[in-house]
Amino acid sequence: MNQQHPLPSASSSMADWSQLPKDLLQLISSKLDSEFYQLRFRSVCSSWRSSVPKNHHHHLTLPSHLPTPSDSNNLHHSKSITFPLSKRTIFLITPPTNHHHHHQQTLNNNPWLIKIGPDSRDRTRLWNPLSRDKQLSIYLPQVINFNEHRVIDLGREFVIGNFNEYSSLYMEKVIVLDADMWGGKERCSVLFTIHISGKIAFFRCGDERWTIVPEMPSPFDDVCVFKGRPVAVDGTGRTVALRPDLSLDLVAEPVFGGDKKFLVESDGELLLVDKYLSCFRDGNFVDHTDVPYGDVNVVNFDVDVDVDDDDDDGEIFRIGSERAVRFDVFRLDEKEKKWVEVRNLGDMVLFLGEECAFSASASDLCIGNGNCVIFRDYVLNDFHSTEVGNRVFHLDQRRISPLSDFPIYSKLFWPPPEWVGLH
Repeated sequence: MNQQHPLPSASSSMADWSQLPKDLLQLISSKLDSEFYQLRFRSVCSSWRSSVPKNHHHHLTLPSHLPTPSDSNNLHHSKSITFPLSKRTIFLITPPTNHHHHHQQTLNNNPWLIKIGPDSRDRTRLWNPLSRDKQLSIYLPQVINFNEHRVIDLGREFVIGNFNEYSSLYMEKVIVLDADMWGGKERCSVLFTIHISGKIAFFRCGDERWTIVPEMPSPFDDVCVFKGRPVAVDGTGRTVALRPDLSLDLVAEPVFGGDKKFLVESDGELLLVDKYLSCFRDGNFVDHTDVPYGDVNVVNFDVDVDVDDDDDDGEIFRIGSERAVRFDVFRLDEKEKKWVEVRNLGDMVLFLGEECAFSASASDLCIGNGNCVIFRDYVLNDFHSTEVGNRVFHLDQRRISPLSDFPIYSKLFWPPPEWVGLH
């Protein structure tokens, strides 16, 4: 006689995700490299939240003395000091899903471009997306429900707290790579940056000192992670990838011309942005730019130069600050190992920050047209001092303008959209 067994009910067969083993939850969490995804992971339930403690900083023991160009082969170091390594993430946050329905006539429906990360005291703060040091002097509401927003992770930067006070590293940019992606067996981090000599320096967890990669006749301008490899470009545009044995693979031959090279990943491709600098104004220079965020850095110089004796408008450019006058953009042809000039970025917008570079589509930014580069640069104010502000270069017009001339761009940064609910 066959015994009939009742089928399990839907409720009895449904998995209880809150009971997942802690080690499995920690493994899942370790695969989430975005602070936003970590936040959503921890918000699922109390057991998930307790399994992965909030931790912004990964502390690495770094040597307090780093080699200078004259002693780059002498790797003796003094007593080690522990510095916090902070990760900050750049997000594009859209209005709540119900905001457009109720506020279709509101002009402030633009998304918000913001950088979120800890300060030196491990407090979550909002930062100017293109600046390393400038916090935003605003207050978040007690609760922001990110489940109501479409959030796009555009990139991240790494900052070693107070490290420049002790080091001889250039430290304009730090990238971090998992050691297992770079030939390591254990799971730890590898830091890469640019030494003051222009050479690449890297530090692996467990090392006692920084290692300087001696090759390359020309100083490096920028480093990035592309397809899991550390990639660096020098002042000529020659681009290489660094192997774990410190040998270099050629990524692209040089492109000569500009004064400062930037690497930007955009839609899965690697782009090279070549920045041309000048200490003197051109015909498009603007006397005064309204700098977003109110984060003006005033730089005073000892020598004043009247750049036009026939012009009595009083505009004076201060010697010592270089400003951008032009950009060229190239796309990497991986097969041919060369940079191919790009005349039109299509829908894409490139952002060049002080510590990071990233891209976004114009459709996601809700700005209509892309094909431009937004960057930090020196501008003159009415008091004849040099300030750091945001500017935009349009590839089709081949000209640079203050970002404030284009409210559709500047509103991405400041002021915060009303739907954020700041107070």
